[in-house]
Amino acid sequence: MTNYIADPNFRTLLRVDTLLVLGLMLMSNYTSVLRLRRNVFATPEDYALNRIALPEPTQPSTARELEEPVGRARRIHANHLENVLPFLVLSVLYALTEPGPGLFAGLLWTFLIARVLYTAFYVRAAQPHRTIAYAVGALIQLALAILTFSATFTG
Repeated sequence: MTNYIADPNFRTLLRVDTLLVLGLMLMSNYTSVLRLRRNVFATPEDYALNRIALPEPTQPSTARELEEPVGRARRIHANHLENVLPFLVLSVLYALTEPGPGLFAGLLWTFLIARVLYTAFYVRAAQPHRTIAYAVGALIQLALAILTFSATFTG
């Protein structure tokens, strides 16, 4: 049996991808904690279960959601799903091209750092920092896709 763990690229892949998945799981729990603390639930039956009256909308729901920490947490989580899941696939595909360990580790760790910063900046409503962190992650995903695709022509 091949000892994959001895490969530095595989170890980097395991570390970074596992941390990203844990981040997704934490974001889901963060949203749930905010919902419970603020009595903001996802559905009418959740309000009924908790014996809380449905809130009367005092303004359009999209404007209200922009102000709510729960809505902000939900958008962070949705953005993670839209970006981390494709990254998980791209990182594995790029690893299969047997890239140099320095470049591979640099790309993966930088993506992870960009996502952590993105989350922190989003929670704090820090612009343009949030957009910059997002752009760094998006550029890394694009680079992984291009590097992986171009490797199919040099094999």
